[in-house]
Amino acid sequence: MDILQINGTEVRVRYTDITEEEMTAALKANRVAWDIETSGLDWQSEKIGICQLLIPSKGVTVVRITEEKPVNLCSLLEEQSVMKLFHHAMFDLRFMAHNWCIVPQNIACTKIASKLLDKENNQDHSLISLLKSHLKIQITKAQRTSDWLSEKLTESQLSYAVKDVLYLFELFAKLEGKLKAKELMKLANSCFAHIPTRVKLDISGYKDIYTY
Repeated sequence: MDILQINGTEVRVRYTDITEEEMTAALKANRVAWDIETSGLDWQSEKIGICQLLIPSKGVTVVRITEEKPVNLCSLLEEQSVMKLFHHAMFDLRFMAHNWCIVPQNIACTKIASKLLDKENNQDHSLISLLKSHLKIQITKAQRTSDWLSEKLTESQLSYAVKDVLYLFELFAKLEGKLKAKELMKLANSCFAHIPTRVKLDISGYKDIYTY
């Protein structure tokens, strides 16, 4: 295990899985912010390089994913009592559900929350745009297409990965406030609850069954 300081945040780099201690901390917190980096965009053919998790009280853990199934990560994804917060949850969950044969539970997504607030679909809902507009925080996506399967991740890659989860709770709190103000929180929660079903439909090979 490597322990680094990146942007003032303690970052632990582990191989294959989170530890029992980190699992316990996530269960106690009842929430984690989660993101993945992959070798490409196709969940059926590309691989997961890393998972990065922000666990309250523990900081950020970056897990190098191997061929071995990450038992604790899988259990955490399926744990109903812990909310897993993503940005663009559908992308990440298709990879993990497909590769690890799991059914994720209790998911929230900042992209979906933002889209519900933009009924006319006039805005950019990327993480870069949302962090800038809601929190006045600027991040870069320069490392997005770098080699996430590399044996040695660079500090620039790790910094990029950390920033993808570091601000998600704060961003979600801002979006939640706006959803509540517009009386959209109930609809948002219904959308979040439906994410695992949409993921299951996708990886089972169904097209959009909601269209005519």
